[in-house]
Amino acid sequence: MTDAFDRPRTTPAPRRRRPAFAAPRDDIDLPPLDQITPTLDPPWLKEETDTPERKATFRHPDGHSLGLRVQSRGLTIQTWITAGPYLPPIPDLATPDERAKANAARDARIQPGRTWHTVLNTRTSNALAEDLGALIRDRLLPALTNKPRGIPAPPPPTRIGQTDTTAHEGTQK
Repeated sequence: MTDAFDRPRTTPAPRRRRPAFAAPRDDIDLPPLDQITPTLDPPWLKEETDTPERKATFRHPDGHSLGLRVQSRGLTIQTWITAGPYLPPIPDLATPDERAKANAARDARIQPGRTWHTVLNTRTSNALAEDLGALIRDRLLPALTNKPRGIPAPPPPTRIGQTDTTAHEGTQK
């Protein structure tokens, strides 16, 4: 007679659970990326890709590149910009102050080969093409000359026991 404990023990395969905040498994109804990709002013040139409905790439003569990619299920569009291989030269200036300003401007930009990424959430966008164009124009292209330092943090909450110094209109304490 065999005992129940004599059987080889097997571990059942773990069941993948979806988090409670996960969206339905359906894809977002997203238009093809080549239809909503903004046109960039010259000298930016759009490169041909093998999947134009999911990826777009632009090149600049200075070696910079800008890319867009639809992430899985169309929930987000990842965007990035990569600085070209060369920094602008610092001219031989007459005064040390002008040379210091030129060095500071050079240090403030994304360094050669470095990349800056941003993401566009497609679920919260009502005008996808306009939002994507604004993201590229206002966040990515300025990163070439003025390196972003991140997203500013919200102000800290008031601490327990401290009075709230912000003015509340229409309320009395």
